[in-house]
Amino acid sequence: MLRIITRKRAGVHRLELHGMLGGEWVPLLEQHWRAIVNGGASARVTVVLSNVDFIDPDGERLLQRMADAGVRFVVSGCMNRYVVDRLQPSARATAVGVRP
Repeated sequence: MLRIITRKRAGVHRLELHGMLGGEWVPLLEQHWRAIVNGGASARVTVVLSNVDFIDPDGERLLQRMADAGVRFVVSGCMNRYVVDRLQPSARATAVGVRP
């Protein structure tokens, strides 16, 4: 299961993910992200992975596409940090508690 909480403030869409980023949930997140990006020419997106407890290979590929498109990430935990670090040099990650 994946829960996506979307908040918009000062032109930045913040997607807080809770649960697992894998299987049937990957296309759901991609559809949600693309709707935001396609809805505004300069939409900035931050994805918070702090409450994600599993990311499968399809989820990693989606995160790579998002990083390549300029999405910023907020992470905590070894697994999430490892996944985002592997997206380098595209990804820009922020530690939890720090506003992007």
